[in-house]
Amino acid sequence: MLSVEFQWLNDEPSLKEALQGCLGSSGQLLKRHYSSRELSRPQRSQELVRLPIELVNHLKINPQYEGPSIKILHETEEYIAVHKPSEIHSHPLCYSDKNTVLNFLASEGYWAALKVNESNYDRGLLFRLDFETSGVLILAKNEIFFQSIRGNFQQAIKRKLYWAIVDGDFNQEGAWTHYFKATGVKGSKQKVSSEFLGDSQEGSMKVKKVLHINGKSLVMVNLQSGLRHQIRAQLSFLGYPIVGDELYGGSSSDRLYLHAWRYEWSEIIEDDEADLFDRFFDLNSALKMSHDMLGII
Repeated sequence: MLSVEFQWLNDEPSLKEALQGCLGSSGQLLKRHYSSRELSRPQRSQELVRLPIELVNHLKINPQYEGPSIKILHETEEYIAVHKPSEIHSHPLCYSDKNTVLNFLASEGYWAALKVNESNYDRGLLFRLDFETSGVLILAKNEIFFQSIRGNFQQAIKRKLYWAIVDGDFNQEGAWTHYFKATGVKGSKQKVSSEFLGDSQEGSMKVKKVLHINGKSLVMVNLQSGLRHQIRAQLSFLGYPIVGDELYGGSSSDRLYLHAWRYEWSEIIEDDEADLFDRFFDLNSALKMSHDMLGII
């Protein structure tokens, strides 16, 4: 693990107090990197100590990006909208992470989008997308806009539209409400039921088939809630798992074919020029789309 060498100028009662005074680190964070015995050891003046770079740069975004090309779709004084490719994370979980949208923004100098909500690694993201999901991702560039949308997300966002490709001729169009309960390690998978089960959560969506070709269906999902893996688990429960989604019974493929197309609030609905949708999709020329999401059909 990378580290940084520090030399203390003053005596300190313990390494814990020295680090809390120098870095402002919480006791919980320090325990991730040091044993209780190490933290209680007195820290002497002029002594050299090697500190993990993860601790020194905690909550900072690494400006190195290692991943596929990312497109900036639209930017205003209040937000920036980007196209997130499949197989990258929305945000890092530690400084060493380099394969996320926020690392890309840091590498390109979009620091204004990274100065919101600085006490959390997800910064100004108004929502998140799964690692496997591609599509539009929007970040607030100031705290007021961030709180107005994310602090009131269900009421502020009018529509959340996704594309998905499933095997077969989809015949489950309509509005659906099911109940979800996280299972597996750290809730890694959702169990879906048509009946309420104890502490399960309610999730709703509307689904419309756009076309059926070559044994596959392109469907549009209007997501009315926003539970983890909701679309993936709910389509699987309806008998049509997403192509590439082997976790929920989908056929093997080069990627998971789920794409966030639009997140709409009042500005987008009222102002056609806002153009905050992912331009890689154009419903009027569905069969001519160049994005890899539709290459499979």
